[in-house]
Amino acid sequence: MAFRFSTITLLLLLSAVPAVLGATPLGADEAVELALAADRRVSEAESSYEAAEAATLAAWGTYMPLLGLTGGYSRNWTGPSTMYFSDEDLGLDYELQVPESVDNRLSLGANATLYLFRGGEDYGGIAAAEHARAAAAANMDAVGAQVAYDARSAYVNLYRAEALLASAERSLDSAEEQLRFSRALAEVGSISDADALKARAAADAAALRVIEARNAARVAAANLAFICGLEVSAEIEIADTLEVSPRAGSLEEALELARTGSPDLRMAEEGAAEAAVRAETASSNYWPQLALRGAYSWSEDTPLPEDPFDESYNYSLGAYLTWTPFDNFATEARRATARLGDLRARLTRRDAERQLELQLRLALLEIEAGRERVGVAGTSYERASSDLGLAQRKLDLGSGTVLAALEAEANLSAAETALADARADYALACYNLDRLLGVVP
Repeated sequence: MAFRFSTITLLLLLSAVPAVLGATPLGADEAVELALAADRRVSEAESSYEAAEAATLAAWGTYMPLLGLTGGYSRNWTGPSTMYFSDEDLGLDYELQVPESVDNRLSLGANATLYLFRGGEDYGGIAAAEHARAAAAANMDAVGAQVAYDARSAYVNLYRAEALLASAERSLDSAEEQLRFSRALAEVGSISDADALKARAAADAAALRVIEARNAARVAAANLAFICGLEVSAEIEIADTLEVSPRAGSLEEALELARTGSPDLRMAEEGAAEAAVRAETASSNYWPQLALRGAYSWSEDTPLPEDPFDESYNYSLGAYLTWTPFDNFATEARRATARLGDLRARLTRRDAERQLELQLRLALLEIEAGRERVGVAGTSYERASSDLGLAQRKLDLGSGTVLAALEAEANLSAAETALADARADYALACYNLDRLLGVVP
């Protein structure tokens, strides 16, 4: 019988040798970089952050004066006319000819308004905008962590699919060799035709498994290519071996990292802070508003070149106090809405903290279970490999049966599948912990 490679050896070979000629080598971190550049969610999150920055700038702008400029030009034509004056008592009878005239008018104006106090609305708006910007930044991190996890998941799925394909191809080679050996034994009468038929059935089943595994690998490659923004028909070569480890070994350590790194928790905290500020400033309309206003205007009329009154200007500067003690309960409605928003934000923050603690706990449990599964699956693989070798040696010596060899081969194939699944699930559990902590490679 041919020498059978272990699953780990096959996985290393998969990462070192292109599965298809012209395949694109791709590492897990490189896949994440491509996904971050291709995913529309990242662009939308960045645009949201830019909008939050613009809103923050606008909030600070309330402390700056409002400037306005006006300007105008007009040109009036008056045609020639005749004016008559007549008074019989005075003996006057006069006729005046008025010539054609043109009147040009140019005007310019500027005004400025500076609010000195608006009941704390300006300060509250700035504080709320700063918290909203911080929440938008946390959202960018959350989106990046989710996209990274999606790319890593697709990468692990392709890794798993290619490992299972390699196992299926090895199993097919072994089954075909068993079939040839069984036929030779059947020809000399060492085994029954029934045993030879069982070897044929095992070879057919192995061939079907290869077809399914190859299709699964192609589907996984297409999904990974799509996430990375590549052509879905691109051939991808796995370049990593999924040597990963968790960033936290206990719930306390994970919570400590999450307090500063978890984007979901940061978003909830910033949202609660923003809602609290808006609730505090919802009563600003009950306070008077104080503003400074200044204006300047200039105009010029030129009906005649020698007109001494062709130019005029004026300016004004004043302070204005506005107070609306009753606004038909609009301020009370604002206060009630703001208090409700504050309550919801505080509850959301509390739920986010509890949900994060639960997810971290579950992630650590999955990591621990995955570590144990990898150990058990590795031991099972080594045992199944030894059992197959023993069954084959017995068959070669004539003391074993084809059925025992086929059963040992099936056990080895199942052990290889379990080991590949365990390694992939363990990697996904570690990557999920990174997502919860907001880690983007």
